[in-house]
Amino acid sequence: MLHGKAERSMTLYELLGKMQPKPDTNSMCFADFWQALEKRGFGPMLAMPAFIASTPIGAIPGVPSLTGVTILLIALQILLGRRHPWLPNAIMKLEIEGDHLHTAVTKMKPYALRVDRFLIPRWFFMRQPIFRSLIALSCALCGLIMVPLELVPFMGLIPAVAVLIMAIGMATDDGAVALLGLSIATCGFLLSGQQIMQGLT
Repeated sequence: MLHGKAERSMTLYELLGKMQPKPDTNSMCFADFWQALEKRGFGPMLAMPAFIASTPIGAIPGVPSLTGVTILLIALQILLGRRHPWLPNAIMKLEIEGDHLHTAVTKMKPYALRVDRFLIPRWFFMRQPIFRSLIALSCALCGLIMVPLELVPFMGLIPAVAVLIMAIGMATDDGAVALLGLSIATCGFLLSGQQIMQGLT
């Protein structure tokens, strides 16, 4: 679809709601999120690990690497043309602290309502296979570099946020937002490359 109006596949507020555990839930595993989001497309599925890595939960050792690998696997499946995403059981069984996630989502929801006013279906050329593949490739690279960047304080946040923005653009059919995330990812690649090179020298 290259022109005309369309309804958003999902609002940002709805997306956050799918990620929010119940207040009395001690923990949630990736399989719980998968069940809630798998029918909504690859955008929400990419947003899930990217959002986790972008919150204070992402400061927990090991979380940036795990979310980065998850993003990498999902993005590669977009490139391969799969219709339904898949993750290995080792990742699906991983648990996340329910209270921390509930707090993070609750704090973000009021801002999501404001952002939703600006998220509209547009720039439908971003749905073309070449751009979809470019976004998927960028997400895959972001997920990959999140693993070594875990050793550099706060640097892993840049690719995580870039993936989150691209995923929001995909989930809400907002090509302008997807392109913004792609631009942030490009800047992140440059900064990350410098950090990695400095670490090797």
